[in-house]
This record gives sequence, C-alpha cells and structure tokens, in this order.
Amino acid sequence: APFTRALSKAEDDSEKDKVSMLLTGGTDVAKDVAAFARDSPLVLIATPGRLWDVMQRSRELSVKKCELLILDEADRLLGMGFMATLNNIIARLPKQRRTGLFSATQTEEVTELARAGLRNPVRVTVRDALNAAAKASGEKTGKLPTQLQLLYRVCPVDAKLWHLVNFIKEHRECKVIVYFLTCACVDFYESALSAVLSDIHPIALHGKMKQSAREAALGKFTTQEAGILMCTDIAARGLDI
Repeated sequence: APFTRALSKAEDDSEKDKVSMLLTGGTDVAKDVAAFARDSPLVLIATPGRLWDVMQRSRELSVKKCELLILDEADRLLGMGFMATLNNIIARLPKQRRTGLFSATQTEEVTELARAGLRNPVRVTVRDALNAAAKASGEKTGKLPTQLQLLYRVCPVDAKLWHLVNFIKEHRECKVIVYFLTCACVDFYESALSAVLSDIHPIALHGKMKQSAREAALGKFTTQEAGILMCTDIAARGLDI
C-alpha cells in the first residue's frame, strides 16, 4: 500500500544492520539507493513501481540472496496495472525462494500471477475455515459494527459543493474524510473549501504529493481533535487514525 510504514529498531547502526527499509513513490531515488547500500536492510518493504525503478537504475540493490517474497493485497496490485512490473521483479529473483501471495479476492489475474510466479503453490482459503468454525459454534460471520451508520444524500450535480460545505459545517467538531476520484479534484475542492470556510482548513492528501508532504498531512489530521481530510483512494486502506 502507498502508506506502508517500515518497522525500525532502536539500535546503533554502527553495530547492527537496520532491520527494514521502505521504498515508495515520492522520495528521491538516489537517496533510496544510497540508504540501501549503507544500511543493508534485512527486510525491504516497497511498492512495485518504486522497487522496479530502483532495480533498473542501480546495481547496488542486489536481490540474489532474496529468500522470501510477499505480495500483499495482490488483487489490488494487479487491479492497478502492476502485472508487468511484478513479472519483471519476479524474473530477477532467485528461483529457490519462498513466496506468499495474499489476496482478498481470487481473480483471473491473481491466478495467472500465481501460475507464473509460484512453484508448487499451496492454496489456503481463510474464509472457508472461518465459516466452518462459525458454523460449528453457531456464530455468524461478517458482523458489522453495531454503531455503524451508512447514509447518503442525493443532490443535483451543480449543488454538490454547497451540500458538502453544509455537511462540513454541521460536523465541524468531528473528524471527516472526504474521498475524490482524482488528485486534481482534491486540489480543487481543498482550495474552494479553504476560500469558503474561513475557520476550517481542509487537509489535502493524494498520490502526486511528495512522500514527506503526505506524511505531514496524515500526521496533522491524526493529531487534530477535529478536521477535514480530502483525499483520493490512496487513503482507502492502511491508515491508522
């Protein structure tokens, strides 16, 4: 996911290697390569695009000794068009390795990737095991939170902005996350609402922002008692607020 946080270990780097390193978009590739060469991390957490970019640009990032490859949320990765990139990465990895492929849905693309990238794969379906256990105990699975409310409002297209403004005014004491389809929409509405709501300052978050700016925006929203986060689906998963 674009906001994966690397685990760090509070030890002197001169005595022990760093446990992990994070590679994502929005950071300087040259600095990433230098950090990898300097720290020799045991675990590399990365988005496919940035990892392949670094692998192409630098010989410092050697994957010859890679023992374990984990593809988390493979359905989402493939849905975002990373099939070719993942195949390129896998082709450079040692054949004698272990691979874990995790997916919420079993799509044709996931099956194809498993067929191409895994040797003697063993399929483990967690949902079937949970359903069997629930059936045996008489419990129901997939329960929704009892306090969850799902509401929607229908309005003309040309009135959406004013409905949004009124909604935010009504919930100014709450934390509100507003999702938009594109980065341009986030920037437009953040600018528009900042002009209309003088006492409320929305926080923008999208994929075209630098990583440092993303982290600053998320940190600001997390620490506020109330606020408005305006974002794309970059914030759809993995946020800890």
